[in-house]
Amino acid sequence: MPLTLRMIGLDDYTVHEDRQLVGRIRYANERSPGFWLWTCIVTLPGPPFGEAGSLDEAKGRFMIAWGNFKAKHTAEELGKAFAEMNRANRPDHYLRSVR
Repeated sequence: MPLTLRMIGLDDYTVHEDRQLVGRIRYANERSPGFWLWTCIVTLPGPPFGEAGSLDEAKGRFMIAWGNFKAKHTAEELGKAFAEMNRANRPDHYLRSVR
């Protein structure tokens, strides 16, 4: 499946595979010099992360790391992690947890 980016802010993107949130890439301008941070945000052990000098480099590194990460986990493990993430990211979940 191809990975797609969704802009959530200036130089800040979520990464999706088949509309499933799997990561984030953002420019860390609070660092000097600034650089691109990327991370896989799936709730399974050992999600990869790293940095890069450009957005294109970050996308490439993310794509390779994501492929390697997925190869280490079964479809069932990934499906369960995605279900847990999606349930936790629902807007009504935030309202319940604050009350």
